[in-house]
Amino acid sequence: MKPVHFDLSVRDLGQAREFLEAVLDWRFERFPMPYECYRIQAGPPGEPGIDGSMGSVKDAPVSGGNPLTQITMPVANLDEVLSRVQAHGGRIVEPRTAIPGVGWYATCAEPGGLLFGLIQEDENAR
Repeated sequence: MKPVHFDLSVRDLGQAREFLEAVLDWRFERFPMPYECYRIQAGPPGEPGIDGSMGSVKDAPVSGGNPLTQITMPVANLDEVLSRVQAHGGRIVEPRTAIPGVGWYATCAEPGGLLFGLIQEDENAR
């Protein structure tokens, strides 16, 4: 599975957004979530690479209040892959959660603690 998305958790959204726009020419669009979150267009359409999102560490309990970069992999069946995570010594850090209009998401950790996201596309997720 190749990563399809990156998530950034930052201490100061405004400052990080201004910095990344100026330095990397990234574009930000507010994402409809119950907290402040932005989609990141990390380059022109068709350019190799992946896009991402950015939110505050205060809205990302897994960050422990520290900046965090996390990658997300797509899966066809989230429940099946979550079972495999646990069967192989990993853990589910944030359970299956709906991202409205996008799909089902969960944060996991491999046995050593490295965090990663899994997403199952489902535009009907609520």
